[in-house]
Amino acid sequence: MKAYDGELNLNKIWQDALEEISKSVSMISFDVWIKTLDVVDLKDNTLVLSTSSNSGKQTILKNYKDLIVAGINKVHSAISDVEIVVENEEDQEKEEDAANVQKPERKKVTKVVSSFPFNPKYTFDTFVVGPSNQFVTAAAKSVAENPGASFNPLFIYGGVGLGKTHLLHAIGNYITENKPKLNVVYVTIEKFMNELIESIQNNKRGANIDFRSKYRSADVLIVDDIQFIIGKNAVQEEFFHTFNELHESGKQIVISSDRPISEMNPLEERIRSRLGWGLPADIGYPELETRIAILNKKAYIERYNVARDVINYIAESVTTNVRDMEGYLTRAVYYAKMLGKDIVTMDVAKEALKDIAEQSEDNIDAGRIIECVCKFYNLKKEEILARKRTKEIAEARQVAMYLISEMLSMPLKAVGNIFGKDHTTVIYAKTQITEEMKKNKKLAVEINDMKQMLKGN
Repeated sequence: MKAYDGELNLNKIWQDALEEISKSVSMISFDVWIKTLDVVDLKDNTLVLSTSSNSGKQTILKNYKDLIVAGINKVHSAISDVEIVVENEEDQEKEEDAANVQKPERKKVTKVVSSFPFNPKYTFDTFVVGPSNQFVTAAAKSVAENPGASFNPLFIYGGVGLGKTHLLHAIGNYITENKPKLNVVYVTIEKFMNELIESIQNNKRGANIDFRSKYRSADVLIVDDIQFIIGKNAVQEEFFHTFNELHESGKQIVISSDRPISEMNPLEERIRSRLGWGLPADIGYPELETRIAILNKKAYIERYNVARDVINYIAESVTTNVRDMEGYLTRAVYYAKMLGKDIVTMDVAKEALKDIAEQSEDNIDAGRIIECVCKFYNLKKEEILARKRTKEIAEARQVAMYLISEMLSMPLKAVGNIFGKDHTTVIYAKTQITEEMKKNKKLAVEINDMKQMLKGN
């Protein structure tokens, strides 16, 4: 395919279009199907994008093409259509043709096609394992290798952007590849709810039977974002019976959530009980070494030419969201391309990510952090700055010290002065909160939520 002369501009157009598209589609769909597309060419007024599999191509054309066209059209009105192609499709076809010539015809194996085409980029091989996610990864592999034999249900939980969806797709990809006769069904709880509503609105017995058959005939049911079932009684009722039928039949159930079972409130007790029947496994926040490994693997897979100090800089700057971290790396790479640079240097990376740094430095100060902590824990500012030592206030004060030290370039002595303490108290607070976050996932989620509040997310 002939290369387009304005390739660098095409990359910029696509990045701008992605921002528009992300406003009109769920985060999971955006990350799995749209964000993974690569720009190939521009033919007449049609932007050519590539994906890694034919099943992915069909999914995108069926569900997301109009959204993609609309998003692109908003940033470049001259582009009126998109074409989706498969990476190295011609080479794959040649290999298949050669194989058909050289090999005798083999007996066909009956294969049950998964009702959801999993993204081929999300596999166990591409998932970076570190101390924070080693346990949940091992559990996911065990379920993929022996569905229904253990850990049923497998309940994966953790904060935003840590890799839950990647692991769900890795399980789906492994089973569909190695156990092709099994019917694997993937659904977000939002889609489950919408399909249930649609079946009820149709007011036909057949519609409701079709809905139930789709999910209760699964050999493996993978449910993403189960937390959105909270407060939806009809959905809980339907999910309860679906869960029971599958579990009693020895079928595998895999569920993801952004919070542990204990924090899913209000939730019917019978649902809560069943979610805890198997194995709850959390994805923790990745350590610095793991974050560096994730970015190195991303750079290797995408063939990014990035200086080592840039990888370290991004890994040190983003501590709680792998998705954001990878996004910053991609942004730096495309910015370097726009400048005609073959490699992303530190100067280029800092320029590309300047607005992020400025947002952090200009809009967040110690006063805002203290106000955020007080609001979160329903305390008065005077209480947290006074010398009161009740357990509740002391813990909130430690959180404030930790956040100020973590988010601002402020000397420990200066942090201590805010609270009328010396620098050793600040060191102790940082150490206490850091250690407690490793043991107390609720605290880790709370601190991440406060960081997102401060950043305006």
